[in-house]
Amino acid sequence: MNASRRQIKHLTRCIAAALVYLCLVGRAAFATAPDAKPAAGDGKQTAVKMLAELHLLEPIWQSPIVYRESTLFVQDAADQPATAKLLFTPDEILEVRLANGSQKLELDRDFTVDSENRRLIATAETRAPRLKAAELFPPKGSSPLSIAHKTGDPDTYVLFENGHWFHDRQVEVTYLHRRDVWRAEAPKLAEKQLPKTLARLRARQPLSIAISGDSISEGYNASGFSGAPPGMPPYPDLIAAQLEQTFGSRVTLRNRAVGGWSVDQGAADLDKLLAEKPDLVIIAYGMNDVGRRDPARFKTQIAAMLRRIEAAGSDIEVILVAPMIGNSQWRHTPREMFPQYRDALASLVKPGVALVDLTSIWSEMLKRKREVDLTGNGVNHPSDFGHRVYAQAILALLVAPAAPAKAE
Repeated sequence: MNASRRQIKHLTRCIAAALVYLCLVGRAAFATAPDAKPAAGDGKQTAVKMLAELHLLEPIWQSPIVYRESTLFVQDAADQPATAKLLFTPDEILEVRLANGSQKLELDRDFTVDSENRRLIATAETRAPRLKAAELFPPKGSSPLSIAHKTGDPDTYVLFENGHWFHDRQVEVTYLHRRDVWRAEAPKLAEKQLPKTLARLRARQPLSIAISGDSISEGYNASGFSGAPPGMPPYPDLIAAQLEQTFGSRVTLRNRAVGGWSVDQGAADLDKLLAEKPDLVIIAYGMNDVGRRDPARFKTQIAAMLRRIEAAGSDIEVILVAPMIGNSQWRHTPREMFPQYRDALASLVKPGVALVDLTSIWSEMLKRKREVDLTGNGVNHPSDFGHRVYAQAILALLVAPAAPAKAE
């Protein structure tokens, strides 16, 4: 696996879905391929140009304005209009547009607002893409845009596509809200866990970040990775660009994440990652591990990686990432296992090791939204909005929060 890592990075994207499925299922399942990913180094440069519009330091748990929240119009029944769910009760809709930027949607022409139920309602003349609820779970063999299989039902598949099919059908909503508050615990500045990293940044010293992870961290389904407008880079590039802008430090990013990897491959690749001489390591596994239903083994593997990192250099600090929650109706992402894997990571936190809990953030979002609102592929990757939430959560460990903007 180590010898093929760079080959995997440059394989044609037409087998991207197979990498994930080979790992999880043991046999190939192909999907429509996105376009070629950007060349190495392009992501951070693109992110720098986009930072002002991404609002990465105004996270959803803090800001009274939610920027470009992804959602999808779904029709639950033939006699009902399609609706798109929101995280918060909207007081004022500022903008609604297709996630790919190809169309702005207009109040009354394309949608109306049901504030009480935190949703938009599609009009009969809407220009917004819509899905029927039944399309989310096609019968076995009925659609190339599907993956086996729905939990407990081998004859029903789950809607799936590993390029930008979902992105092209999602809308992004920017809106003001005053009434709702974030109920889950929010990420906080990691003064005790990451003192050396914070000291480097505050002194404007160079910072080298290395990523060990799976397809989420490699960048899957970020529009820039998929070759779709608006070309937003994956969350690691967003983090590096924002840290450079905020602190004035030169941030070097070494992303060694590979689609389909679990913690086993991350451990096997660790020596190569450490050869990059990182100051900060981000370890982001779990999505391809939860299907084992063995959080104790996962903890043992992560703990061994931490010991090897500590032995390589006492100045290296680590951020552990508890992942987003996969589709509860897909058999390989059992919902009940994600908190257990998160708790395994949380038990390893200490000075020099921090945790960012995307599992809890996703759990809170899924209380208010559908899974297809937040996913980039239907099962286990984030949308553009999801990649921004990843970046917001990790940045919250490294950047002191600003005073929330006042709602006017």
